[in-house]
This record gives sequence, structure tokens and C-alpha cells, in this order.
Amino acid sequence: MALDGRGLDPARLDGVLTLFGSEASAALVAAEDEHDAVARGTEGAVEAAQGHLNAVMGAAVGKYRVSSHEADVLSAATAAMEMAFKTTSYKINPS
Repeated sequence: MALDGRGLDPARLDGVLTLFGSEASAALVAAEDEHDAVARGTEGAVEAAQGHLNAVMGAAVGKYRVSSHEADVLSAATAAMEMAFKTTSYKINPS
């Protein structure tokens, strides 16, 4: 308007700037609300995944402990059998 020589109305410009400012503020609040909602959803998903991971790891550790105990028992039984075999083999065939 000023370039056309029609003059510039500062009151009208202030109104446009005020309108722009209020729309920008509203958009910022909406973006922050959306960000907060996404962040809460992500935190919930992370907590659920962490709970699942803890449960799976706990089960794996328990299974490992049982398996390790069974391996120890099997190893002891094998050693006892080998000792018994050596003892009986010596008595039968003393070479």
C-alpha cells in the first residue's frame, strides 16, 4: 500500500501483526501438546518393552541356571561312571 502511494495505515498493520501473533501462539501450543502426547506414548511403549525384556531375560537366566545345574549333575554322574568303569576294568583286566 505504501508503494502504491495509498498510504500506510499503522493501525491496520498492527491488527494484522496481532492476528499473526495469536495464530502463531496457537500453533505453537498445538505443536507442544502434540509433542507431549507423542512423548507420553513413547515413554509408555519404552516401559512396556523394558518390562517384556526384563521378563524374557529373567526366564533366560532361570533356564540357564537350571541347565547349568543339570550340566553339573551330568558331569558328576559321568565322572562317577568313568571311575566305576576304571575300577571294574582294573579288577577284570589288570593291564
